[in-house]
Amino acid sequence: MAKAPQEHVDRLRRWMQFNDELCKIDPTNEFEWDEFKKDWDEEDDFKKIIKHCEDDEGFTWEYYMDYYQSNISYIHMRILFGFEVLVENACDPDLDYLDFNKEIKDALEKVKEPENDTTLEND
Repeated sequence: MAKAPQEHVDRLRRWMQFNDELCKIDPTNEFEWDEFKKDWDEEDDFKKIIKHCEDDEGFTWEYYMDYYQSNISYIHMRILFGFEVLVENACDPDLDYLDFNKEIKDALEKVKEPENDTTLEND
């Protein structure tokens, strides 16, 4: 599986952060939308999304969904699927945190063993 580029991961992270904040307001309420935009005036990444999500009247769901379709929809599954592949192939399935599976841990231990040390003792 191809690895998602860091730019895609960053874009998805920004989109999710934007949505976390957007869910705190009613964007179709002009006052709430205007206040929301003021809070993010300094945040360049959010400004791009905000600008895309509005027309002359303010926020529109149509433009919001257009931003999603144009910039996010084709990358989110690649990132999630990549994470699943990594976890299924490299992580211990019995743990509730990320750590290598037994095969990888055993291989790392073999590499660490002294008889596999190829450095010269009298360097």
